[in-house]
Amino acid sequence: MNTKQKTTIMLLTAAITASAVFAAEKSEDKTYVDPAKAASGTEFKQAPPLAMPKEVNEFKWGGDFRFRTVYFDNIPYANDFPGVGKEARGGANSFQRYRTRIFGEYHPNEDLYFRGRLVNEWRTSQNGSAADGWDAFDETVIDNLFVDYKHDMFDVRLGRQDLIYGTGKLILDGTPKDGSRTIYFDAAKVAYKGIDNTTVDFLAMYTHAKDPLALHSQDRDIVGYAGPANPYEGVEAGGAVYIKNKTYEDLPWEAYWIIKTDQQLPTDEVNTVGTRLMPKWADGTFDGNLEMAYQSTTGTDAFMVDALVNWNIMEDQKGKLGLGWYHLSEDWNPVFARWPQYSELYVYSYDTTGAGQWKNVSMPHIDFSISPMKNYKADFLLGYMFAPENDGLGSGHNRGLLFTWWNRFTIKEQLFSQRDKLSGHILFEMMQPGAYYDADQRDHIATFLRFELNYAF
Repeated sequence: MNTKQKTTIMLLTAAITASAVFAAEKSEDKTYVDPAKAASGTEFKQAPPLAMPKEVNEFKWGGDFRFRTVYFDNIPYANDFPGVGKEARGGANSFQRYRTRIFGEYHPNEDLYFRGRLVNEWRTSQNGSAADGWDAFDETVIDNLFVDYKHDMFDVRLGRQDLIYGTGKLILDGTPKDGSRTIYFDAAKVAYKGIDNTTVDFLAMYTHAKDPLALHSQDRDIVGYAGPANPYEGVEAGGAVYIKNKTYEDLPWEAYWIIKTDQQLPTDEVNTVGTRLMPKWADGTFDGNLEMAYQSTTGTDAFMVDALVNWNIMEDQKGKLGLGWYHLSEDWNPVFARWPQYSELYVYSYDTTGAGQWKNVSMPHIDFSISPMKNYKADFLLGYMFAPENDGLGSGHNRGLLFTWWNRFTIKEQLFSQRDKLSGHILFEMMQPGAYYDADQRDHIATFLRFELNYAF
């Protein structure tokens, strides 16, 4: 056993030991679900439902401030990118992100709802290029600006809005290049409710890569379609029909058809059809997620499988043990899901082909989550990644071993008002590169560390 293998095993052992210590404490209340995108892809703060019920003629406002400090190093690229090299963003990166959001919403009557939200983010950096272009702190973006209309048979939402479907493997992020500053789509959404236990959503999206509504615009490409060397001037355009059915309580299901056009050329359409099953059995002791999708574009077919079975082993402490498999074929297009998904570390390895261009990866994984106390939740993932197509700098298909550890916590609620909250997380990830990468890349363990504080009011 060589030194780097010993180091990997020691770090994993330390992480698992720490979780066992936390598990010894008894949970007192329900676990806190982090509103950010969860590492496992199974927990999300969904986009607001159409025509959210509020008191008539009531205006509400609020906001949040988020601070993040991030460090990563040795994240390998699949190729030697000119001017950057074989490591994401040139190697070691250390930077901070400061995001402020303010929202307002108004219900003039029971069937009408207006909502708007402004966001500002800027960054500071100690080393690396991850914060380049984000030092201007006075660009303000209209993050949400939409109107809802509610009817007995259908609901309508028009404007700039967040769209989150399923576990986010196909529709979640309309602005992937700006990280988690925004995820909006400029879109129209119609939800048909005329079928028992079923909703059918019709979507149309047309989001500019450079936001025409930005105040004091920095002319940023927020789509990142073609990689850092090719700033994108086009749009993220497409549409979808998404069906959600809850006829059977223990087997809700979803089905969809999604179309996306690349580079504004109708001939470059990407068509995706798929289904998602969410079974529960043994009185909730076990639950699962199975999503399968087929994709077709000019001269290319691709497919996706996202499968997970959970065993709920400790009710009081919200203990959950999962076994999963995530597979994307070599020509897969992530459509509107170019975000970190299972790994905040490994998403950087796709930089050279465009922000979050997940494809050509197959990962069996083991998950474990636990909430040993009221205001703390830990999530672990251990996965082994393979490349269906060997197109890396090395000679093999083995991308490597991935480990992620989320620590989510709530520090205090009702500090200054009845609804405010101070929360945060610590995220640690590491990856031991395999034979998909060259010898030099395999000699360095990739690491990612992030600390976040978030105050919402």
